[in-house]
Amino acid sequence: MKLQIGKEEWKQMIRKFYGPFEKEIEKVEKELEHVELVDEVSDIQCEKCGRMMVYKYGKYGKFLACPGYPECKNAKPIIETINVPCPKCGSAVQIRKTKRKRNYYICENNPDSCDYISWNKPKPGEKWNPKEAEEIKKETTKKTRKTTKKKTAK
Repeated sequence: MKLQIGKEEWKQMIRKFYGPFEKEIEKVEKELEHVELVDEVSDIQCEKCGRMMVYKYGKYGKFLACPGYPECKNAKPIIETINVPCPKCGSAVQIRKTKRKRNYYICENNPDSCDYISWNKPKPGEKWNPKEAEEIKKETTKKTRKTTKKKTAK
């Protein structure tokens, strides 16, 4: 006695699935023909061609790009700043993200003329001392490190 599994039944199963699926695809394609994606225009002007830049979405999030793409390929990240001056030089402080999406604070003049960078948000009127920052960093790493002791057999 031979079983008919795998001979004819899979073709029937494909027919049952593909018929309604194909109709659904055609319906969605007709609906999407009149949908137009409009980019959000920013108030920042492109340095290369003079057009107003638009917000686009990419693999790593939102960024600014020139709307005249094939001719002008200018693009730049969106820079977020806070209204607290740099504790070292007084310039604006930017918020950036690490690869693991953790925020850090950095002076807009870094690395040209200022070397301020910190995990903690600067406070108004605060003065930055890199030696104190290193001491705080050492203290926090000592507290957060976990040590595991191996149990020895008696």
